[in-house]
Amino acid sequence: MSHPAQDFAGRPPWTRPGFVVAVALLALVLVAGLVVGLAVVLRPDDPAPPVGVGPTATAATPDNTSTDGPQQTTPPTAAPDDVTWELVGQTAVPVSASAGPRTSDGGVASGYAHTPVGALVAAAQLVVRSGFSAGRASWEPTIQQQFEPSPDRDRLLATLREAGDPPAQPGELSQIVGYQYQSYSPDTAVIGLVLRAPSAGTPRYHVLSLTLRWREGDWRMVAPPGGAWTAINRETSDLVGVVEWGAR
Repeated sequence: MSHPAQDFAGRPPWTRPGFVVAVALLALVLVAGLVVGLAVVLRPDDPAPPVGVGPTATAATPDNTSTDGPQQTTPPTAAPDDVTWELVGQTAVPVSASAGPRTSDGGVASGYAHTPVGALVAAAQLVVRSGFSAGRASWEPTIQQQFEPSPDRDRLLATLREAGDPPAQPGELSQIVGYQYQSYSPDTAVIGLVLRAPSAGTPRYHVLSLTLRWREGDWRMVAPPGGAWTAINRETSDLVGVVEWGAR
């Protein structure tokens, strides 16, 4: 696995001067009126259909399927303390010594712990690596190999292929600031990844309700309905109930 530069380690990316964290969401409005995911940018003026944030996660049945020893099944209430950050293109993603990813091969990072923190790190890694800003060498194999097979996944992949790789402008990109565990079991995790939209005025946040499932020894992303990230996005103006990543 590649490692971040020494001055990145242990520091949340939004605390570094001049550094912009990008996570991407795009939408293409088709002639038929269907909105499907197209890129990796959530701009300040993008529409955000209301998507409710689920209840506080509950304790799950103990996991006995992993060979890695006893597994944590209750989502932690504080940010993981062994996270460093590495760059994927112009985007910083979390890496945890205990939660993964264990391997990195080209644009694909895999091998996440079968725990709530493993699901959290996988959610952040996969949503970034499946976006335009990571480049085709990343988003294509990530979606093919690490998303659950479905018509929604196929639509997301087809739309990205048709669109090519338009460059993302740093001023248009949102940054990861925190998360919410919306639900967790050893088989399925629903995590609200919270992004701050670029804005000079009142802060605005986007909450992506990402669903991951434990399949074939790793966490796999469930593609959003219709292949459109906007379908699982809601907008808010505060961080009530959000664990801020990097806060101590």
